[in-house]
Amino acid sequence: MKALFTSVFALLTLYGNVVADDRPNVIIVMPDDVSHGVFTYYNPESTSQTPNIDRLAETSVRLTDFHVSPSCAPTRAAALTGRSNSVSGIWHTIAGRSLLRNDEITMADIFRHNGYATAMIGKWHLGDNYPFRPKDRGFEYVAWTKGGGAGQQPDYWGNMHHAAHYWVNDALVEMTDEDDGLKGAFLTNSMFNRAFEFMEENQKNNKPFFVYLPTAAAHSPWPQGPEDARSGLSSKPATVENIDKNVGRLVSFLDEKNLADNTILIFFTDNGSGEFMYRGGKISYFDGGTRVPSYVRWPAGGLGGDGRGRDVTPLTCHMDWLPTLMDMIGLDDVPNRPKKLKLHGQSFKSFLDADAGNDSDSDFRNRKVTVCNMRREKFDKYRNLSVKKDEWDDDTIVHKWRLTRSGSKSEWELWDVLADRAQTKNLIADPANADVVAELKQAYEDWYALVAERQDEFARIVIGHPAEPVTQLNSHDFHNQELWNHKIVAEGTTGSGFLAVDFATPGSYHFDLRRWPKEVEEESTLTTAPSGKVYDGKSVPKAIDVASARIKIWNGDNVYTDQKKDAVAGADGIPFRIDNLPKGPAFVQTWFYNSAGEPEGAVYYNYARPAAITTAE
Repeated sequence: MKALFTSVFALLTLYGNVVADDRPNVIIVMPDDVSHGVFTYYNPESTSQTPNIDRLAETSVRLTDFHVSPSCAPTRAAALTGRSNSVSGIWHTIAGRSLLRNDEITMADIFRHNGYATAMIGKWHLGDNYPFRPKDRGFEYVAWTKGGGAGQQPDYWGNMHHAAHYWVNDALVEMTDEDDGLKGAFLTNSMFNRAFEFMEENQKNNKPFFVYLPTAAAHSPWPQGPEDARSGLSSKPATVENIDKNVGRLVSFLDEKNLADNTILIFFTDNGSGEFMYRGGKISYFDGGTRVPSYVRWPAGGLGGDGRGRDVTPLTCHMDWLPTLMDMIGLDDVPNRPKKLKLHGQSFKSFLDADAGNDSDSDFRNRKVTVCNMRREKFDKYRNLSVKKDEWDDDTIVHKWRLTRSGSKSEWELWDVLADRAQTKNLIADPANADVVAELKQAYEDWYALVAERQDEFARIVIGHPAEPVTQLNSHDFHNQELWNHKIVAEGTTGSGFLAVDFATPGSYHFDLRRWPKEVEEESTLTTAPSGKVYDGKSVPKAIDVASARIKIWNGDNVYTDQKKDAVAGADGIPFRIDNLPKGPAFVQTWFYNSAGEPEGAVYYNYARPAAITTAE
C-alpha cells in the first residue's frame, strides 16, 4: 500500500492537477438518525434488513471507535470543516445555532481549490440563507431540502419523504417516480438519482468529483414509507431499508461505470439513535449518542475490497475525515488559512493500512476528543460533555477512557468503555485513575477556551446581498424561541424570537410578514388555512385570528424602528417599508396580534428585500 500511495503522489507531483483521472473521486454518504442497532451487520435481530450496507461494511476498513456529535447540525459542521462544531459556533439544530459561521472553510472549499467538481445532495442543515447555503460554501452543484430535514419550517410546504419538492441549483423541482428501478417516488431515491447524474457528467468530462450525500432519512417523521416496502413493515424500518437499497444502487453504479476502484467511498451516520450496544442514543453524550459506524473503501488505494475488510480500533471522529483525506490524496489547503481556523481533526491515514509498523504517531495516540450535547441558545460550560482518550501500552490499547459530566452542578464521571461498553461502572473514585482524570479535565478546559473566544458571536443572515435578492427569514432560526417545523406552523403555535442579521447596504427595506409560505399563497391568507395534512401526515393547518403585526429592528441601544400595522382583509401578509436602515449588523423581531391585541401565532415567514426590488425572485 505504501508503494501505491507513493506512486499516486508522485504522479500528482509530476503533473499537478492536470492529470485529473489519477486522483480518486470521493463520496461521503451520511444517513440521518440511524446507527448500529438498525444494521444487521451489528444486529441480526434488527427490524430492518440491510444487506447492502452489511456488504459495504464487510468489504471496507471499519472504524470501530468512531465518534460524531450527538445531533444533526453539529456533526455536519465538524465533518465539513475538520474543526470542533462548538468552536465554529454550532451547538444546536435550531435557534440560530445551526448556521455555520461564514468565515469557516469547508471540505468543499478545499476540494474545489484542488480542481474537483463538488456536489452537496440531500440534507444540509447549516443555514438556508446567504452566506450559509451550500452554494456559498464551496459546492458547485446542490440538490437539497431546507431546514433540518423534510417537513421542517424552512423546507417546502408539506414536504415528506414520500411527497416532496426540493431545489436543484436554485430551481424548484417536484419529486416524481423516476425510472430508477425502485417503485414509487421517495426522497432518498430522488437524491441518489441526482448524485448519479452529477457523477456521470463529471466522469464524461474526465474531472474528479467530491460528492457529499447526507440523506434526510431516516429522520422523523415517518407518516408513510416507500411504496416498494416489504409487506407489514412499518414506515421507519422501511425507510432504513430504502437507504440500504440506495447504498446498493450506489455501489452498483460505481461498478458499472468503472469508478469503484479509484473512488474513496466513506459511510458514517450523524448520531446514535437509541442503541442496543451502548448507553444512550440521539442527543446523549454517552457512547450511544456519539459512537456510530464508519467505513471507508478505496480498492486502488489498498483500502477494502473483497476479502480485505478489517477493523481499525483507535479513537477517531468526524473532524478527522478532512485532514485524513487531505493526507491520503495530497490535497492542498486553501491559501492563507487563518490561525483561528486551525484544523482540530487529525489524519488517521497511517492506521488504515494493514502495516502496523507505520502506526507510531504519538500525537494521534495521545489525542483527546471533546464533544457535548448543548441544544440550547447560549453555551453552558460543563453541560452534557464527554472527553475521550485511548490509553496505549506499546501497540495495544488498554483503556478507552470517557470523562463525562451533565452540568456545572453535577459530578464528574469516568468510564472505560473497553471494559464496560454499557458505561455502567463509574471509575472516578479510584485513586489509580487520578492522573487520567486530571488530564481529561484539562483537555476540556483547553477546548472550552477555544469555544469561549467566540461563543457570544451571532452568525448573521445577510439581507440585501445580490447573491440572495429576497431573503426568506424563518422562525426555525429564531433565537430564544423554538418554532421549527410545519406541524408547529399548521397549529399556529404562538411565539416570537429575534433574528441576527446584517444589512448589505444602507437604505430602505421591505418586509412581508406572513403566517404561511409563499408557495401556498393561492390557497391561504393571514386568517385562512391551506388544505391538506403536513409534517407527520396528521397535522391539519388551522386558521388563526391575525389582526395586526409588529416589527422591531435594532442594534445595541439604537432602535431603528418599532412599529405596528393592521392587517388588510384577505391579505397574505402585512408589509412594512423601513427607511434609513444602516449597513451592518442588526436584530429583527416580529409579532402577530389578534383582534383583542394579544399575541397570536407567529411570523413564521418574513420575506425581506431592498425596497428597490419590487418582485420576489
